[in-house]
Amino acid sequence: MKQLAEIHTAFIERADDVSLLNTPAVNALRHKAKAQFERHGLPGKKQEDWKYTSLWQLGQEQFVYQAAETTLDAETIDRLALVSEAYRLVIVDGVFQPELSRLTDLPQGVKLQAMSQLDADIADQLNQQIDLEKPGFNALNTMLFSEGLYLHIANDIRLSQPIELVVVNSGKPANLAVHLRHLVRLEKGAKATLIEHYVSANDAATGLNDIVTEVALAQDAQLEHYKLQQESVASYHVATMAAHQAAGSHWHNANISLGGKLARNDVHSRLEGEAAHVTMSGLYLVAGDQHVDNHTRIDHSVANTSSDEVYKGVLDEKSHAVFNGKVFVHKDAQKTDANQSNHNLLLSRGCEIDTKPEMEIYADDVKCGHGSTVGQIDMDQLFFLRARGLDEVSARSLLTFAFAVDVLDRLPSDEIKQALSTVIEQRLPRGAKV
Repeated sequence: MKQLAEIHTAFIERADDVSLLNTPAVNALRHKAKAQFERHGLPGKKQEDWKYTSLWQLGQEQFVYQAAETTLDAETIDRLALVSEAYRLVIVDGVFQPELSRLTDLPQGVKLQAMSQLDADIADQLNQQIDLEKPGFNALNTMLFSEGLYLHIANDIRLSQPIELVVVNSGKPANLAVHLRHLVRLEKGAKATLIEHYVSANDAATGLNDIVTEVALAQDAQLEHYKLQQESVASYHVATMAAHQAAGSHWHNANISLGGKLARNDVHSRLEGEAAHVTMSGLYLVAGDQHVDNHTRIDHSVANTSSDEVYKGVLDEKSHAVFNGKVFVHKDAQKTDANQSNHNLLLSRGCEIDTKPEMEIYADDVKCGHGSTVGQIDMDQLFFLRARGLDEVSARSLLTFAFAVDVLDRLPSDEIKQALSTVIEQRLPRGAKV
């Protein structure tokens, strides 16, 4: 029986207007995606993966697609960027800004470009890590993506300087929809650090960022991959990040969500070679009526792979968070070592967390563990700090900060760790009496 879309939107009307990568192979992918989106539309709460996240309000928005010429200058981008010393690719309101980017002096064997600047057909690299038929935004992004980052690093090239993708919503025009597709490929023995940074130029900026990042790591490749979502609380952010990992590869993924009235992050790793390892670190800080939904999946497909996942959340006021993490150990994946945890700190009576860590195991020689906690500020710790001279507001703030930044201790880069710590300290909601 044909499945009808639960939520109808005007997105389909934009499908024929996208001209990026106008080749027969890419156009065939877009046509397939359009047919899927016509059938299913946006997922509704009847879908298991979306039962705690309503897209009804997003479906009612009237988004625009024509960006104005940017008035942002290099000084503004320097202020908004996370790190100062980095190769930098800047996209403002969905448009690549070469004059604001830093793409010179790249080592030989490193290709870093905006998708709009590519001169080769890359259709064979698209949709290799995502399922087009999965209910969600994969089809929408494939149908409408009009810019993005392309990164390819050749065998044994090790970048010492990070790459920062800075995606800015300037707020002009209001309610701008941006659909970006990023492709990241590291060949055998390559190593790099990539930061995806989504930020609003002002607190009133509205719109939608719809992102898909596809990562392919060849044998022994290593990628430190950071994503900082720092957009205004009046915007929408929906992102999928999916990786295929060959033998001996390491993917350290850190996902920090601070902004958005609604933010959804899907993170998926497929460990398909022995000794492949993934570390997933996540932190979400929400207040007001913000809603953040993190869905992760790790597939242990072969023997002798490992994963380590820790997500932490701080919720205040009437905010709502969702965590659904799944570790899938396939029947041939003996000697799997997997750990998963989700911890949440609730600062008010009005906030809510739906947490569901799960493991599905079909091998018998494994070492796996998972769990979750939900709690409030420890009164004994609060008393300890008060007894040493801190006022109550400062003591609560310090305990909240300590809980949140514990995730940062897992990050390999001291420079990025310090930069993120500063951002979190500025954004962190203060503890409140319950």
